[in-house]
Amino acid sequence: MPILLSLTRVLLPISYLVLWASYLWDFCRNEPVPLRWRRGLSGATILIHLAAIINRTMVYHRIPMGTPLEFCSLLALSILVIYIIIEERLKVRETGILILGLAFLLEFISSAFMYGQSPINPLLRKPGFVGHVILVLLSYTALCIGFLYAVLYLVQARQLASRNFGLLFRRLPPLEKLERMSMGAYKLGVPLLFGSLILGYLWMHSISGQVDKETASTISAMDPKIIGSWLVFICYSVCLIGYQFLGWRGRRMNIFTIAAFLIMVFVIALIHHFFPSFHNFRFRG
Repeated sequence: MPILLSLTRVLLPISYLVLWASYLWDFCRNEPVPLRWRRGLSGATILIHLAAIINRTMVYHRIPMGTPLEFCSLLALSILVIYIIIEERLKVRETGILILGLAFLLEFISSAFMYGQSPINPLLRKPGFVGHVILVLLSYTALCIGFLYAVLYLVQARQLASRNFGLLFRRLPPLEKLERMSMGAYKLGVPLLFGSLILGYLWMHSISGQVDKETASTISAMDPKIIGSWLVFICYSVCLIGYQFLGWRGRRMNIFTIAAFLIMVFVIALIHHFFPSFHNFRFRG
């Protein structure tokens, strides 16, 4: 099993890199890689990643989300799966170069710096954590993808304003589609984030009497990461309300959502490094 951990640490970033390279070829050369090859690459990458997750779970007897690096790896897989679903539904391949590039970057960082087992919060071994983890992972994945589509919107809008009709302009989808894709991701991510918060509260109360006093004393509804998550939820909810009912559209709307994402990342990093929390994880894992 430990040998498989080392093997998948090498295979995973290579698989993501090869898959991303196929989208880069399409984007630059406008010569699509045969669909069956791309589906094969995607399927192989997903299967290798699932095998790595199962193996790590069996070795460490817990969900492999006990450290930020493990979270990065799961986030990469989630981005890949959700993007493949979006691509199959909307038949838009041009954005894969950026989105799968992010997935590769996350997996590369995770594989490069992940070593062995680290001491982890004992709460991560509780079965109720599984549902909470899945919702958190999916919500952050959707918000990441929405952010990337918003960035692409601004890039395309800038090219249109400067009348720069080069390769990037010709390959990217039109502004209206990019905005719909971005907001569609947020419409998925916000309810998932809300669900993860509610499930987290239920899980938190259900385990309060099942852990030792020291651990129980750290569990609080006022945990900094919980408060930060509520702030993220409120911020993105305002974005959706403005888009749906107040007619917020275009460049300003996408700038607002990009700012919301960057603030979210900053707040999460700030809380993780400077505020005590029962969600705290070790960096290496």
